[in-house]
Amino acid sequence: MSSNGHITSFEIGPYDRIHLYGVEVILLTDGEGGKVFERKERNGLPLIYSDEKLQQAHHENKLVVERDFYDPRRDNNEVKATHLQDMCPRQQAIVAFKLRWVKLLEWKRAKGRIPHLERRRIMFEMRAEYQATYHDLRAKNLPPNGRLRYETSVEPNFDVPSYAAVSEWALMLKRAGGDARVLRDHRGEHERESSFTLEEQHLQGHFVWRFLSMTKPNRSYLFKLMKAVERRLNKERPDGAKLDLGGRSTYYNRIAALPDFAKVAARDGDAKAAAKYNVVIGKDRGHPMDLVEVDECRLDITTLLKKAKVWDQLSTEVQEAYRKASARLWFSAAIDHATTAFVGARLHVQSPSIATARATLEMTTRDKTQTARNAGCKSDWNVYGGYRGVRLDGAAWNTSDAMLLTVTDAGGDKFHPPVKAPWLRGTMERLFGTLGGLTLQHFSGRTFSDIVTRGDRNPKKEASVDIEMLEKVLLRAIVDIHHHTPNKGKLGGMTPIQAWRAGCQNKKPPQPPSGHLRRTLYGVNAIGKITPQGIRWAGFYYQSEKAQKMRRNRTDVPVHIRIDVQDVSEISLYDGELSYPVPARLPALKGLSFWHATALLQELRCIDAEYTSRTSEQADEAREWIDSQAELARIKHSIATPIVTQKHLDRLEARITQGISVVEESEFTYEVSRQDWSESPFFEHVSGLNDEPEVVDDLDLGKDQTPEAVEAKYASAKEKKKKADDAKALARKANASPSGKDVPVGSAPAAPHASIGEASATVADTEFSVRYFDEH
Repeated sequence: MSSNGHITSFEIGPYDRIHLYGVEVILLTDGEGGKVFERKERNGLPLIYSDEKLQQAHHENKLVVERDFYDPRRDNNEVKATHLQDMCPRQQAIVAFKLRWVKLLEWKRAKGRIPHLERRRIMFEMRAEYQATYHDLRAKNLPPNGRLRYETSVEPNFDVPSYAAVSEWALMLKRAGGDARVLRDHRGEHERESSFTLEEQHLQGHFVWRFLSMTKPNRSYLFKLMKAVERRLNKERPDGAKLDLGGRSTYYNRIAALPDFAKVAARDGDAKAAAKYNVVIGKDRGHPMDLVEVDECRLDITTLLKKAKVWDQLSTEVQEAYRKASARLWFSAAIDHATTAFVGARLHVQSPSIATARATLEMTTRDKTQTARNAGCKSDWNVYGGYRGVRLDGAAWNTSDAMLLTVTDAGGDKFHPPVKAPWLRGTMERLFGTLGGLTLQHFSGRTFSDIVTRGDRNPKKEASVDIEMLEKVLLRAIVDIHHHTPNKGKLGGMTPIQAWRAGCQNKKPPQPPSGHLRRTLYGVNAIGKITPQGIRWAGFYYQSEKAQKMRRNRTDVPVHIRIDVQDVSEISLYDGELSYPVPARLPALKGLSFWHATALLQELRCIDAEYTSRTSEQADEAREWIDSQAELARIKHSIATPIVTQKHLDRLEARITQGISVVEESEFTYEVSRQDWSESPFFEHVSGLNDEPEVVDDLDLGKDQTPEAVEAKYASAKEKKKKADDAKALARKANASPSGKDVPVGSAPAAPHASIGEASATVADTEFSVRYFDEH
């Protein structure tokens, strides 16, 4: 061994196995100051490394040298274990015993020749010397308390083998080039001959393979059938040639010896076997936003609290409130398949529809940290991005053209799980069960008791669940607990947030849509009319050159517009082929959400008002007031806020009869500013905060969902729909005209002057229409 300054050069033998930076190489030249290697396949250029680079590779664990691995004398082909410590404990004890006696005999032979007649006595003397030395060393190295640890207190084997056996062991070790693996116990390495004849083994195998069937036969039944065949065949055989197919344990052991994958694939199908044994550790699970799973289900709080083991801590009144809430609340979620992180979630009383699915997908495009902060979470909720694929179940709203076009416009692909393959469906139910069984256990029964509000002001009013408090608990369970709980299965011990960050480093998610594109994808439809002041919506005017050009071509024709509820300072105008952004004329709308704009209208006293001209000072004061309202900010970022649909836009449009304009201050504007509208239920009515759960759940379920799955997931929704259909049928009979033709329920003569909001549902001659917006 030579030394070059502070760099040490190590010897590498000709039979050593060398792995250098993950590639197996062989040594060509060992020179002064470095070495030359070549790939084992001898298909590349020589690799020259200095001693300094080799030392650096050793420190980085990139240079691994296994000494004498390719020594031709080594017993490589017969032993599966490469090293002694790879063997089972029994074999390790046997090798250690033989190796100890070989070393003792070598030391004794080094002192002189051992006579033949003295060999037995010499063996016992060596045992006595070794035993005395062992106990003497053990006594000198006792701990202060005089007690030995368990792993050092086991006495070695002091049995005395024969001199001939130890000599044979030494010769075997020498012939193997010092490979101590040859000293293992070879008994049991060769397969024992079967006690059954070839015919008996063939019949046994026939009934073993019959167990691998899609009909899933019972092994007890197959064993009885095999014994029946054995008795039938033995009737025709003489006494010396009777068949014996073995007992029950023999047959069961042969079935147990089959590979588990083969049993699952044969009995449950290849798809289920692939899903069960799919490797999910590492890159095989995918990257963030490769696949987003969107699903909805009834928020069965009762089951969740029972899994969290806090149900029995609640009073009867509180339990009844949760039972009623479970029948009226829905939970929609978007989950990243690769990391199991929640990228979107909605809590609503509205029945699942295209609007609820779009609202959930819209949450995947923006940072939701403010939502988590409002709920009291300590962690950020900044998992978002553009998706590459979306997986949905077979419900009617998910299979609609509107959802397909929305996902496609967003740059993703839409998938549906195969029919009759529930194990390939989304992980929504499994993760929701995890929330109840593990995550919600961090909360006490007192927490869930506080969520229920009682009728303190009105004793006759029953207790009900406070959705705002429930939202806070669910968000804390998702953001603070679930996202930071290690997943030992799919994520290999990482938490969902760690898997998200690591996955984003390997492959970044697509850029999420924003601005005009996000409004086009997830906005709410409305009908507007172009006037000289621009497009009027909710009293606000939106003006652009493109809008006025459309007005010159088609005057007084309603047009389709689309509203982004997160920012109403700009709308999208559709001309029949393309959509264009149109900004608002009022500067106070900059960055305002639908809820802020509604509060702004109420603060400006524009509800059901004939005079809606306001000064710029009044608009600025109203803007400052709504910016100071924390409740509006909470509603904007809340996941429990009612999902805004065209119904809510029509409510707002119906209450604003005149357009808003900015004028100079006058005595009239001053008097208007002194009016008090604080007690008006306008905001709650328009925003849907006081909406009752929909009586009829119009759930047109997919054909791939079994009746059991529908009953478990959608509860009594189908029964309500059936009652509503029966009521409509009775109404049609009662309203039948004398001519025999049915009159549609609720039909009435059209009003002579329909508002713009009413025209959105009845206009049939709209020239600028598009099927993309048709969601009904």
